[in-house]
Amino acid sequence: MNDQQLPSAAPPVRPRWRRLFAPALVVALAAGATAHVRLRFVENGMSLFWPDPSAVSVAIQASGSDDIHDDSHVPAIGSAVDQWNAAGGTRFRMVNSGVTSRTDWESDGIHLVTFDENNASGFFSGGSGTVALTPVSFMESGRIVDADVIFNGKDFRFTTSGQAGRFDVQDVAAHELGHVAGLDHTGVCGATMYPYVDSTVILHRSLSLDETSALAGIYPSTARGAISGRIRRSTDGSGVAGAHVSVRDAAGRLAAAGLADASGDFLVRGLSPGAYTVVARPLDQPVSAANLGGGQTVATDFEAAVIGSVTLEGTETTSVGTVDVAGDVTVRLGRKSDRFPLRVIAGRTTSLAVGGVGLVGGSVLTASDPSVAVSGVQWFGSSVAAQVTVPADAPPGHLDLTVRTPTGERDILIGGLEVTPADPEVTSVEPSSGPREGGETVTLRGSGFRRGARVVIGDQVHVDGRPGGCTVVDDTTITLVTAETIAGTHDVVVIDPTGVEGRATDAFSVSAPPVLHGLYPPVGSVSGGTLVRLSGEDLVPGSVVTIDGVVQPHVTVRSPTRLELFTSPGTVGGPFVLELTSPGGASAALAFAFVPEADPVATAVHPRRGDRAGGDTVAVSGHGFEPGDTVVVGADAESGEGGVVAATEFVDSGRLLFVTPGGSAGAKNVLVRDPDTGQASVVVAGFTYTGADDGGGGCAAVVPPGPPGWRRVVGGSGWIVLLLLCALRAGRARGRSPVSVTG
Repeated sequence: MNDQQLPSAAPPVRPRWRRLFAPALVVALAAGATAHVRLRFVENGMSLFWPDPSAVSVAIQASGSDDIHDDSHVPAIGSAVDQWNAAGGTRFRMVNSGVTSRTDWESDGIHLVTFDENNASGFFSGGSGTVALTPVSFMESGRIVDADVIFNGKDFRFTTSGQAGRFDVQDVAAHELGHVAGLDHTGVCGATMYPYVDSTVILHRSLSLDETSALAGIYPSTARGAISGRIRRSTDGSGVAGAHVSVRDAAGRLAAAGLADASGDFLVRGLSPGAYTVVARPLDQPVSAANLGGGQTVATDFEAAVIGSVTLEGTETTSVGTVDVAGDVTVRLGRKSDRFPLRVIAGRTTSLAVGGVGLVGGSVLTASDPSVAVSGVQWFGSSVAAQVTVPADAPPGHLDLTVRTPTGERDILIGGLEVTPADPEVTSVEPSSGPREGGETVTLRGSGFRRGARVVIGDQVHVDGRPGGCTVVDDTTITLVTAETIAGTHDVVVIDPTGVEGRATDAFSVSAPPVLHGLYPPVGSVSGGTLVRLSGEDLVPGSVVTIDGVVQPHVTVRSPTRLELFTSPGTVGGPFVLELTSPGGASAALAFAFVPEADPVATAVHPRRGDRAGGDTVAVSGHGFEPGDTVVVGADAESGEGGVVAATEFVDSGRLLFVTPGGSAGAKNVLVRDPDTGQASVVVAGFTYTGADDGGGGCAAVVPPGPPGWRRVVGGSGWIVLLLLCALRAGRARGRSPVSVTG
């Protein structure tokens, strides 16, 4: 717990017209008092910001996650956007621009939330421990020009339905969108921007007051109050650099937090009128300086303390003055392996365990809300177990836990407890079915329904009080009129404003006949095993596909518009009827043929990246290649249409070489086609063109880990920071421990 000087990023060389690479993450906290923990540029201390914070567009990539087949990633990500937009007192707003088929996240012209299932981005090489990342591109002034969110679908699985061992899409998206807004990680254990997450925790879905006060402080729409002060050591009067400062409201709930500067000065903005208690704590565990950017000193050689009380009457800045803190202590409460926030439910007693150091018998454990009782405490040295009883009328929010040892040493876990209501419960949905076009009046009955709840059915979300939303009649009844909804049998989910949910499984069915638009390739080997992609509408799990009357057993519905199958052996000839029949009995048909030749099967492309100007020699590996096979770059995987035919060289049956044609920046499909038979194989997003399209930007510094040269921007000076959500490789669910966001 000595002072830690984190290594600074080496200054990037800034010649024009070059790709620049920095050896370390290029964010830091600037010198000077800081309100909240913001992304900053290490070289000049400028905070990152959006020049027009009222309209930061966010688009959702249509194909989503391969783990989710009902397009429910769309309302999940949309709900995460809504959480940030619900913050008061701020001009910052994200504009949900809806679903797009675009995949070119590298373009400045789109801020995309996408799932990378095969390392098309180049960020997830090998067995990556990164669950998701947010590349943020900015100018020397701090002005953000682009930000995108990329989920690692190659190494991790995602869910919108609480499947064990998978990461909740809304939970992860809410965190990453905080980086899009310009926020760094926080030392508040229960906050959305807390740098660790567990697959069993979904409470990061809802923002804490740490995030909402941050937006009100960074992008204020109205004036708000602030608290300032200086923290110094009682031993020599020196300022405590990088002390973590948090503010509690009169009910003991966390209201805001930030870091002191190199001199120990702090300023916490975005506060409403009220009485507050100010707390200082060393940023060592469970969050440490390693979770933030480099370029600053973070001192941890002092004891956590309540350093003052302040009442804000309006929009003034009130100082607690200069406050002395004692020297270092041996007790620490909280570890990154804990599942923060630790949930406690209003009106119930919850058993909890917290890790730490020096948690010895005879110590005392208390919560920052005195009405919350902590009892039955058992001390084990490296952990403590207790019963926490919350009054039934306790408001939601985040509470601190304080430990005091028999020798008087103290530590404070900031925002480690989150008070929530009980999970809502959905006991009935009437009626239980409706048409695809919507218009059905539906009544949900159950318990624990609260104002501000949202109901999710398939790809639609109905928010209490919004036009086209739902109405919380009382705590047992919700009514809504269905919108146009994808076909299939859907869970009906009620999500409380705190993020906890109740779910009625397979409670509402939407019926619609399937529609097939096309398939590719239309020809396969008689021996079977051809990967065929079908496009259409209202494609639902449980559908049966036959070719010439033969059932195809290997069918996967990727989404309501995408289906994949591997063919069974067939008979030479055709075209035969390929028929898809939905569980409801409706069907649609296309044509498919079999030929005696083996299919060309492309499995990998190397290198995976190259300049958009073209001219790179690239190898396609696989099997079944023959002289005359051609490579097409950028063709549609579901129709084979489009793209550019590349100059192709046959090497052997397992390898082809091609020279990349010029193309726009972004990931492109690589198609290998036998022009004589029409057989084909596609490596989806197999090659990525790097470099910006004409018309924008400045030079960019890319921070490893990441793909080489993912952007070239011309004119001016600019940089890129990558915010990573990383998984530790041991633990509970699927043998996996909590997930770390490293920044």
